Amino acid sequence: MKAAFAALPLLTLALAFSTNAFAQTTSVTPTPPDYPRGKISGYFFGDTYDDMVGNPISSRSYDAAGNDTDPAYISANGKPTGVIGKGLNGFQLRRVYFQLDNDLSAKFSTRFRLEADSKSLTSDGKVGVAVKAAYMQVRQLYPRADFFFGMNSTPTWENSEDYWSYRSIEKTIADFRGILPSTDIGAELKGFVDPAHVLGYTLMVGNGSGQKPETNRDKRTYLALPMHWRDWRLEPYVDYLNSPGARDTATYKVFAAWDIKRGAIGYEYIDQIGHVPAAAFNEAVGHSVFARWPFTDQVAAFARMDLWDPNLRTASRVRSQLWIAGVDYQPLKDVHFMPNVEATQYKAVGLAAVPPHHDLQARLTFFWKFSKPQS
Repeated sequence: MKAAFAALPLLTLALAFSTNAFAQTTSVTPTPPDYPRGKISGYFFGDTYDDMVGNPISSRSYDAAGNDTDPAYISANGKPTGVIGKGLNGFQLRRVYFQLDNDLSAKFSTRFRLEADSKSLTSDGKVGVAVKAAYMQVRQLYPRADFFFGMNSTPTWENSEDYWSYRSIEKTIADFRGILPSTDIGAELKGFVDPAHVLGYTLMVGNGSGQKPETNRDKRTYLALPMHWRDWRLEPYVDYLNSPGARDTATYKVFAAWDIKRGAIGYEYIDQIGHVPAAAFNEAVGHSVFARWPFTDQVAAFARMDLWDPNLRTASRVRSQLWIAGVDYQPLKDVHFMPNVEATQYKAVGLAAVPPHHDLQARLTFFWKFSKPQS
């Protein structure tokens, strides 16, 4: 019995050695990734609003059904003649995204996105749904470059909107003024010049008609050169569209930003020159400055100011200023409650008639994301 106990340590050592040797000689063959695989995601934002300053009830007009014809929301559409109606209030669904991303392989993937909002309506007046994105992506077409084909985002304000971070509050200045489409049907090449991703580039050729079908043989060419070095960002941008009837348009934009210790400051400048018949030009110019500052992981503040001149080439015109300020409360990840105010002010240049009233709207904006993990 004593001999058996004495041999036990040797037996244990031999067993451990044999098990380790077996593990070293046994190889596991990895299984290939499971393709295709998809992911469903999207987001919602809308708000409850109250138009506190605008066209008073005494001077408003109504349609045959008794509906108020003044705009309920501050926008560039109809400005400067259209001012929001003072006293109007309600609930507004401003955007719903439903998106399907499908990885066909490690190299090829697709995206399909639907959009709905309270401004795009069906023929019977209900909330409409439109295709916002439908494209195929080829990853690493060559080192550090991806290729996109279909209806995809233009580079016009892609980076500045992402940095602003509050699309749920308002569009960036070029988008807000509606001077260029946010998506276009065409081909796009996006990548980085260096391995450290300091200098990037986006080159796109599209119809120039946004989400609408092409109506002529001319195309819009976009070029953006985003740079990101330490806490600084800089992005020069240009696009050109040659339209029938000598209506060519060139757009120049610069986006610059600085990551401060806890927040961020951004600036955007845009200049669009359009040639119209009879040798006349129009030139719209805008400046936008914004900042965001997180106080805690759940509470942040944001503010922005835009200056807009619709046409420097005209002696009489109406300039406008857009002011935005608010607080962002995030009780849960991807859920935001944001009380905010948005206002516009108008200034006449030359003999132009300035609107008799400014705009001021108070809002409580709701924003949340949703997603279903990859299958």
